[in-house]
Amino acid sequence: MQDQKFGPQAGQDAAKAGGLAAAAAATAGAGAQPSITAPANYIRPLRHGVDSLYLSFPGAIDREVALGLQELKQLAQSGYEQEQALATYYNGDQLFMVAPRGRGRFAFVLEDNWFRLELSNASAGVLPLAHVQVRSEYLTAVGVEEAISSLESLVPEFGQPTGPATVSRIDLFVDFTTAADPTSFPGAHWVKRCRKRDIHEDRDYITGISFGAGNEISARLYDKTREIQKSGKDYLKPLWAAQGWQEDETVWRMEFQVRREGLPQELKGPAQDAVTLLGPLWRYLTAEWLRLAVPQDSDENRTRWPVHPLWQALAGVWDVPPEAAPLVRAEKTRAPSDEAIFKAGMWGLTSFMAREGITRADEGLGEFLHALQAFHDGPNSPASQSLEAYLNRKVRAKARRYNVRIRDHDED
Repeated sequence: MQDQKFGPQAGQDAAKAGGLAAAAAATAGAGAQPSITAPANYIRPLRHGVDSLYLSFPGAIDREVALGLQELKQLAQSGYEQEQALATYYNGDQLFMVAPRGRGRFAFVLEDNWFRLELSNASAGVLPLAHVQVRSEYLTAVGVEEAISSLESLVPEFGQPTGPATVSRIDLFVDFTTAADPTSFPGAHWVKRCRKRDIHEDRDYITGISFGAGNEISARLYDKTREIQKSGKDYLKPLWAAQGWQEDETVWRMEFQVRREGLPQELKGPAQDAVTLLGPLWRYLTAEWLRLAVPQDSDENRTRWPVHPLWQALAGVWDVPPEAAPLVRAEKTRAPSDEAIFKAGMWGLTSFMAREGITRADEGLGEFLHALQAFHDGPNSPASQSLEAYLNRKVRAKARRYNVRIRDHDED
C-alpha cells in the first residue's frame, strides 16, 4: 500500500502555508464545513474520542528492576498456584500482574485495568524501554491527555526514559444513532484508499463493515450495541443515555485505526503534541481515506462524487474536541462484577439444593457449606487439600489476576 499523505495537493499547500489545521480544512472541500449538529436528520452523535492508544517510551530499564521482574516472571511460570500468586508487581496502590512470558522482543508484560506494559530487559539495545497499551475504559474515564500524563509519571519507575512518549497506534471513533442502516449502502458508494472491504454477519444480520483490515490504516463501521453484549462494556450505556439514547436504539460506531506507519509526519512527534491534532486527523481520514458518496451517473470519476449527508455529519463531529466522560470511574483492578460473581456462584448452590430437594435459601446455604466442609475435611474426603488451604490458594491466585491486594491477618 502506498504511503498515506495528509490531504490532496490543496491540503499539502495549505500545510506549507499554515500547518496541519489548515491542511485539514482544505481537504474538507470548497463548501461550508459540516458542524456537529448538521444535518441533524441523518445522525445523532453520542460520543467521540480515542478508543485505543499505544505509546512507545524510548530509554532503558533499570537493572535492579529488570532482575526483580525476572524473578516475578519465573514465579508466574511455576506449576504451583501458591508461587504464581506472588507474581505481582506493586507500585504504590497500583498492582500489576506479571505475565509468565514476554511478547516478541519485550521480556516482561505487566497488566492491570488501566494499562498493559511491555518492558524490554537491560540488554535490549535498540528496543524502547516500554510499549504501553492504554485500556479503553481508562481512556473513557479520564481522556487521552490525562492518560498520557499518568504514564509519564509511571514509566520512570521502571527505568530512565530518554525522550517523550510517541504514538505507536491510535484508534479514533464516533458513536451515533441514525434512522438509516449505514451498512446497507452498496460497495460502489464507498470511495476509499484501500482495496479490501469485508462484510461481517451474525445469522444473516450484517453487524458491520471493515475497510483495509491489516493495513497501516483501517476502519470499521459496526453495531456497537451488539458488540458490547459480548465485550461487557456496559459503562458506555449511561454515557450514551446522557445524550438522549434509548435502550431500544442501535448505536453505530465509526472507528479508524491508525498505526505509526500510517500517521502523518506531524503526529509522529511527542504524544502530548500529537493529540492536539486528532481533529484534523479525523478530517483527513473521513475526507481523503474513506468516504460515503452519492453516485453520479453523469460522472465516472468517483473522486468527484458529492459526500453523502450521513458521512458529512460524521466528518464534522470531531470539530468539537472530545471530553473525558463525567460518569465513569475506571477501577485499577480487573475484579469481576457482582453480577458475574453471583451468576457463576449460583450454579453450584442451586445444583446442590435441587439434588437435596431443598427450596429455602437459608437452609440451602447452610447445608451447602456443611457439605463443602465435609467434602474437604471429612475422614474419607476425596479432596487433596483442606478447605482452608484450598480457598487460600485459589483466592491468592485470583487476586493476582484481578490486581487486588490480599489483606493478611497480620495486617488487620
